Amino acid sequence: MAGRELGLDAHAFLMATLATLGMGFALRMFRLSALSLRGDEAFSWMIARQDPAAIFRFIWEAREPHSPLHFLWMKAWMALAGDSEFVLRFHALFLTFLIAPLIGRWLQAMGQPRQTAWLGMALASLHPYLIWQSQDARQYGTLAFFGIAEPLALWHALRTGRKRDWVLFVLIGALGAYYHYNLAILFALQALLVGAFWRHRLRSWGLAQGSILLLDIPGLILAVHALAPYTGTVQRAPGLLEGLGQVARTFTVGTTGDGWPATTATLLGALVVGIGGAARFRSSQAEGLWMIGHLGAPVLVTFLAARSRAVFAPHYMITALPFWILLASIGVGQLAAGGWRQRALLAVSILGIGIGIGQSLGHYYLDPRYAKSPPIRELVHTLDQEAKPGDYALITFPDPTFPYYHRDGIPWGMLPADQPFRREETLADLERLVSQYDRIWLIPVHLPMWPGSEEVERWLILHAELLEERAFGPLRLQAFRSPDRALARMRRMEARWADGVELFAFRIEPDGTVSPGATMRISTAWRRWKKVLEEHSVFVHLLDGEDRLVAQDDHPVGRGLYPSIAWSDGELIFERFEIRLPQEIPPGHYRLVMGRYNWETLVRVPIDSSDHLELGAIEVHP
Repeated sequence: MAGRELGLDAHAFLMATLATLGMGFALRMFRLSALSLRGDEAFSWMIARQDPAAIFRFIWEAREPHSPLHFLWMKAWMALAGDSEFVLRFHALFLTFLIAPLIGRWLQAMGQPRQTAWLGMALASLHPYLIWQSQDARQYGTLAFFGIAEPLALWHALRTGRKRDWVLFVLIGALGAYYHYNLAILFALQALLVGAFWRHRLRSWGLAQGSILLLDIPGLILAVHALAPYTGTVQRAPGLLEGLGQVARTFTVGTTGDGWPATTATLLGALVVGIGGAARFRSSQAEGLWMIGHLGAPVLVTFLAARSRAVFAPHYMITALPFWILLASIGVGQLAAGGWRQRALLAVSILGIGIGIGQSLGHYYLDPRYAKSPPIRELVHTLDQEAKPGDYALITFPDPTFPYYHRDGIPWGMLPADQPFRREETLADLERLVSQYDRIWLIPVHLPMWPGSEEVERWLILHAELLEERAFGPLRLQAFRSPDRALARMRRMEARWADGVELFAFRIEPDGTVSPGATMRISTAWRRWKKVLEEHSVFVHLLDGEDRLVAQDDHPVGRGLYPSIAWSDGELIFERFEIRLPQEIPPGHYRLVMGRYNWETLVRVPIDSSDHLELGAIEVHP
């Protein structure tokens, strides 16, 4: 009746459904391969490209907490279509997209008006977190599909009692259990609900659920083996209210919404979900508890597990998300059928939730600050373009995105090579690399779970010539020239200061002639010539014809990381100084001078009979 009151007859409903689902599919296809793969996506690719026996062996030996079906499914898909970013993500897109029509089907089966069923499909089609997971080459979007498909199949079988419906439930349940172990939460919940409300179907359910468990015995063995020692990789459970707030925000606007739009949308989303849950419970306790239980159980179990393990993350609770959308749709339908106060609240809710969803989608699609992955593809492309024979690429963290993008380029490796970090062995490997290769291209990533990466970058900065550093979002690409090749391009100096430190060689770029606004780089190599008792800073000054300071760069060699009092005999230390010329600097002749000084008293350290060293003459041209 409500559908006819709004003029939503069968034909209009069909047209609206097709338009909504078409929009949802288009949003999931939009910019599908625009971003680089993130680490977990490339990890799935790395495992899936192995042969099936190796996949099972890896899962067993590494105690991989995810079941093999995801990797086998991806492997079969890659065999058919390749392994581009588009292909890897599309394999998860389709089943995740089917959540929208399943939500519409369930709402209609519960007797909800057509406009409520359409609204549920629209929310699922536009949902930022479902879109995020649809465009991700991991298993969580597909897990959300099983999170609604399995309960829907069971609910339908309980209502009809038909054999074919029980068979469909067994197939979906067994596949879902093999796809991800989280479905066990739903199995436990459903056992309680069936025992409480569908005792007349208890025998049929027992046979069907027993068949699923029997089929899943190998998966259960893998699950126990992998999950028993698993400590997680995300975060421990926060406080109850904070945790529920995080879940409600993700279930309303995803992970890319923030500020007042996300907060407002979350509060309104929780309100309409509460209205929907209460309405469904009043209409049918069995159906109400079915909906509320499937929403609450994954959140509750994850929260409790996260008290002792770092597993509190929205993707571990994603089987609950479709039920959040279902109850929100029912809640909006209840408001639409009420009086003017309910309709006013409905208008505010739709506006607030719509603004939050719109902001979140705008961030996701258009704002690089909210990108799911750093631009590793662009970084590797730059590396492959500029690297030459004789170069070597080095990463400091086991990130599978690098080998995904760097397949036919220069040789590469990783240091620290493994854990626990062995410092002496790692530094010996670095010395071997810089003696063997002309340039080392470093991608430094420093994470607490992989200690020692800072030592690798620090050693190269001190013991090789840093040629350049480029930023790619949060990532950096550094190029280092090996010591011997760097010294071959430098001017030998051997200028000794009285404090025991010697400038062994240097190079100025550009040398001789510069333009206003240009940056001069002074690459230097240092060592000690006698025991050093006090650390000093270094200045590089550009002076005009009247010895007035025009530009400068002052800092200690090693920038405080490795003071000269700790240098060993014969150890060569590299440092770079940069001087940016003012835009308004007049043309003419200038001098570049260097000195060492005490940074507290500003007293300069003598060098021969002077307090500074002349590095060269600079000509500034307009």
